Amino acid sequence: MAWIRVDKVLDALFPPRCLLCGQRTGGPGPACAGCLGDLPWLDTGPDGLPACPPFKEVRCALAYVYPVDRLIAAAKFGRQLNVARGLGQLLDWRMPRVTQPPDAVVPVPLHWRREADRGFNQAEEIARSVCLSRGWPLRADLCRRVRSTPEQSALGAGERRENLRGAFALLHRQDAGRLHHVMLVDDVLTTGATAATLAAEFRAAGVPQLSLWTVAWTPSSAQAVTLKV
Repeated sequence: MAWIRVDKVLDALFPPRCLLCGQRTGGPGPACAGCLGDLPWLDTGPDGLPACPPFKEVRCALAYVYPVDRLIAAAKFGRQLNVARGLGQLLDWRMPRVTQPPDAVVPVPLHWRREADRGFNQAEEIARSVCLSRGWPLRADLCRRVRSTPEQSALGAGERRENLRGAFALLHRQDAGRLHHVMLVDDVLTTGATAATLAAEFRAAGVPQLSLWTVAWTPSSAQAVTLKV
C-alpha cells in the first residue's frame, strides 16, 4: 500500500501563499522569491552577534523594521498562527547548519492568561517550525511564566529587568540540570532582558551552555544589548 503524506495533499489543494504579497510561493517556504529577497536580512557574521554572556551564541535573522514588525504584530496580536509558523520558517531558512545541536529548544513562555487570550505562544510556534525542520527536541514543558507582567515594549532597559524579576520558573529543574546545551527562542531581541532572566533560571539549574535565536533584532538596540545575568 502506498502512503500519501497529508501535507503534500494539502499543498496540492491549497498551494502555499506568500505571507507578504499573497501570491503563490512556488514552493514550501513562507514567502515568494521576490519578497524573500526584499526582507531586511541581518548579516551578523559567522559567529552571530558579539559575545553576550551567558550565551555562547546569539543569532537573529532579520532587522525589526517594516515589514518584519508587521508580521510579528500579526502573529502576536492578530492571532495569526500561520504567520507565527512562517516566521519560524524564515528563522530556520536564515540560520546556519549546527554541528552540535541543542539538547533542548525552549521557547520563551507566555503567562497562561496572555497565551489563552492570543490562542498560542508565538515563540513556541516559531521554535516548533525550527525543530520540525531540523529534528531538534522542542521542550516547551521545561519552564513557565509564573507572574503576569506588563508588555515590555513600553518599558526602558532598567524597567524591563525589574518588570521580569521572578517572572519565570523551571518546572523540571532536575531534567534541565542534566542538559548540556539549551537554546532559547523568541520573536524579537531588544534589550535582552527577557532572554537574560530566563537564562538565569537554566544557569542556576546547572546548564553549562546556552544559546539564543530570535527572528528579529531591534536596530536601535544594536549597541545596547544587555544579556549578562
